[in-house]
Amino acid sequence: RWYSGYIGGGIKHEDLHTGGGVSSSNESLLPKLQFEVSGKLQNLSGNLDTTMMRYLIDQTSSTTISCVHERPLHTVLPEYSPLYDWLLTSVPHGSKASISGRAMIDHLDYEWTRSYKECQRLISLKIANVSNVPMPELAKGGYMGLEWALSFRDIMPRRHPTLPFAIDASSEIASQSGPSLKHSIKYEFHSNHTNDKFNPTSGIDVKGKVEVAGPPGDVGFLKMEGGISAHGGFSSNADSGNGNDTSSSNSNTNAGLTFHAALQTGVLRPITYGGLCERRSISDRFFTGGPMELRGFVPGGIGPRAKTGGATTPGGDSLGGDFFYTATLAASIPFPSISMLRDNGVRLFTFANAGTLTGLDALFQGTSSTADRKASLMSIARSTRTSIGGGLSVGTGFGRLEATYAVPLRYSPRDARRSVQVGLGFNFG
Repeated sequence: RWYSGYIGGGIKHEDLHTGGGVSSSNESLLPKLQFEVSGKLQNLSGNLDTTMMRYLIDQTSSTTISCVHERPLHTVLPEYSPLYDWLLTSVPHGSKASISGRAMIDHLDYEWTRSYKECQRLISLKIANVSNVPMPELAKGGYMGLEWALSFRDIMPRRHPTLPFAIDASSEIASQSGPSLKHSIKYEFHSNHTNDKFNPTSGIDVKGKVEVAGPPGDVGFLKMEGGISAHGGFSSNADSGNGNDTSSSNSNTNAGLTFHAALQTGVLRPITYGGLCERRSISDRFFTGGPMELRGFVPGGIGPRAKTGGATTPGGDSLGGDFFYTATLAASIPFPSISMLRDNGVRLFTFANAGTLTGLDALFQGTSSTADRKASLMSIARSTRTSIGGGLSVGTGFGRLEATYAVPLRYSPRDARRSVQVGLGFNFG
């Protein structure tokens, strides 16, 4: 059929843990459930194009309205032009490349860790090597995408529950309130060569992202993120694949003792463009912690914090940072004794996590001395948090589901910690 519709429940992709300190997606231990009404129109122009319109509302009354139009990239190029011929004859799987446009109004709830909500109005245009993929982590094989975006963002501090004209947030969050305009170009890639996307026992997964923001927006920065994970061990019949299997039941049930290692890092540097982009927005900073990132700490639970926060914000409002890293060493085995769990890919694992989130101003300022830069590097090392623990993991059609118990070994007195956690995400970390 050329049309389809859906009314029911779902999970907001932006709320899932993708790992790597993603500033807009790691604020809850579990993603928010939502009510969704959507419709899709297919092949209206005869060029395998799709148009999808969605309305979403979650249990906190945050709404999302979006419209996305996607079509094969070669259909927008002049037929038999040099670029058209190059794409279809010289680029591997060039016929699968897509171009998509998106318009969206979204409301993001960060009140639990930052004491504010954010309204985003966005338009974007993206070229990718695959189509019909809502997130790079869900692409079969490799993903490459280049996206231009223009977004109007409005930060709204949490209102005081009893005083109608007061806010329940720190002064640092209050100073960030109001609108900002972000104009950016982003390149992202993801290469998954594991036997299971979400609960791997062999292979390597590599990802990276570079984003540059500047005029005509009022924020300017260069933001780089990257990560790598490797998996391998002893197996009676483990079958390394290309990461296309999203279910663990067939890809890792025969894998025995397996070792895992993961590293993720990111750097954010402001660019003023000669004074045109003086503003630095909290929305662009890194936030880290929580399942699949730094277990034993709540999402956004480490790094720079305000002295105060909202009534439900643990340890003061999280202010984010310019640099983060997280590292994981782990070992896993199939779930013993209970064959039903083992046959469905449930694994026991132990882990050791390390990571930090901090600023880098002293390291990159032109007036900083060598001693200041060395002190900044030492502060990164001294600020590293560590934890150890164990838990259960399984790959599902929605992502990697894990339940863990962690013991923080090295932490700041003001870090927000939590030993028992349940998380759903797209990456091992």
